[in-house]
Amino acid sequence: MRNQNSIFTTLGASNHALEEREQHDYYATDPKAVELLLELEQFAPVIWEPACGEGHISKVLQAHGYEVISTDLIYRGFGDPEPLDFLTETLEGFEGDIITNPPYSMGLEFVQKALESVRPGGKVAMFLKVQFLEGQKRGLFFKSTPPPNSLYFPFPAGLL
Repeated sequence: MRNQNSIFTTLGASNHALEEREQHDYYATDPKAVELLLELEQFAPVIWEPACGEGHISKVLQAHGYEVISTDLIYRGFGDPEPLDFLTETLEGFEGDIITNPPYSMGLEFVQKALESVRPGGKVAMFLKVQFLEGQKRGLFFKSTPPPNSLYFPFPAGLL
């Protein structure tokens, strides 16, 4: 007899997981994903990485000459040691772009806050699962804030 978890895992239709999720939805971004993004897009000289974790995204951006403001709710040995809650706090006078891999459980909130935090014409790049494009709440969000004409999906399956 098959158990419920194996069905959900096979279909990919649920958040059911066989193992425990990382605390605070912390999953590091493969630096190669950032390299691929930078091959496709240019950003402002200053970038805010508000969920910097251990610096996987920030380090690649710095290596490409960007000035990176690295903050996080939890200090993991990289970036500003003072915790910053991206969803409730802001950087006064910030005029750069935002690139991050938000906690998936707060993806929509991160996208909304990022769009509010960049200057007009500023860029926001989020590393999210493709399932982010689904769901009722996000569907309502996309009706009022449609995604750009071209979404980037250049990553080999092994990186996602």
